[in-house]
Amino acid sequence: MKLSFASKNAPPPPPPLPDVVLASQSMGRKHLLEKLGIRFRQAVTRIDEEAIVDGKPETMLRRRAAAKAKEVADHPRVYGLAEDRPTLIIAADSMALIGKRTFGKSKDREDTKTMLKSLMGKTHVFATAVHILLLEETRVKKTWEKLVKTKVTMRRLTPVEGESYVSRFDFSRFAAGYSLNDAPWDLITKIEGSYTNVIGLPFEVLLPILRKLKIIM
Repeated sequence: MKLSFASKNAPPPPPPLPDVVLASQSMGRKHLLEKLGIRFRQAVTRIDEEAIVDGKPETMLRRRAAAKAKEVADHPRVYGLAEDRPTLIIAADSMALIGKRTFGKSKDREDTKTMLKSLMGKTHVFATAVHILLLEETRVKKTWEKLVKTKVTMRRLTPVEGESYVSRFDFSRFAAGYSLNDAPWDLITKIEGSYTNVIGLPFEVLLPILRKLKIIM
């Protein structure tokens, strides 16, 4: 019979990787995380975004993203957070801006058409506020917060294209009524800045954090 003994000088086992929770029901953000090949789950928070208003759009975005992350962190049992391993909560909120005008999610098909008419043939700013929390034993250990802006230019759609656009897709799910991942593929003619920001989760903010926590290499 062979006996084996652990070396007294053996290094301790590495700490467990954080569970990743996306505090958003956005399909765009979900698809971006899937592209990274990491394990995560989505949590639909009970936050009413529309009830969080502020005269400054950027402040409003920051407050909404923070509220989503805090909601999950403050209710670990409700959202099934692990107590024996860290949890990384990722929350974000996005909106298009032209001057002082804001364009969030459209209410219905007609609202989508109105938004698109306001954006077509112009350059707007697409802003996303990201709020990320690292929890250990369900307590917040680290917070990251950032607002990213991208300039987006949209071409003009013909009346026929516009009708086809709003009838084929449910763009009430997307900020400003459009999505880079869906047709028409040539709707956006120019992007200055982060592409993933316009989808709703800027990798420029997220990837360094995931690498630091060794969630990705």
